Amino acid sequence: MEKLDYLGFEFKLISKCSYASVYYNSELSFAMCIADVEYIPIENFKNIFLTISDLMETQTIHHLLFDKHNLRTFHQPSMEWYFAIWKPSVKHKGLTNHYKILPQQEWFKQAVNAGKHEILKKYTSEILNGIQVTYLNSIDDAIGHVSRMRAS
Repeated sequence: MEKLDYLGFEFKLISKCSYASVYYNSELSFAMCIADVEYIPIENFKNIFLTISDLMETQTIHHLLFDKHNLRTFHQPSMEWYFAIWKPSVKHKGLTNHYKILPQQEWFKQAVNAGKHEILKKYTSEILNGIQVTYLNSIDDAIGHVSRMRAS
């Protein structure tokens, strides 16, 4: 089984497909989804996050990092499903802290903001109640953030 080590925390590979890898650390109740390619087709995208939902049936996940730094294609229907459908469904299972690493391209960041604006217009900001979204620059930043939260 493949493992990653960050800041002294071991993350076990839970799922890997052609598009992304999902890792989990039980000590931090933390899962990471790392996009491995520039584009993830929507059905594969949904399957990746539904795998995380399935993991939540047997493991506690309070924190999720979605590392998008390898993505080069912004896909609004995927973002809408993730943001408006999937996030609220896992919130009720205890996953309330979401961390994002975006690609460095400014246009991608602008597309995320514009997409979020459209989703909030369509669904209202109520879908974010109880959900904390934090944008960070690295996996180490996210794990450091979570470990500091745990320590306080």
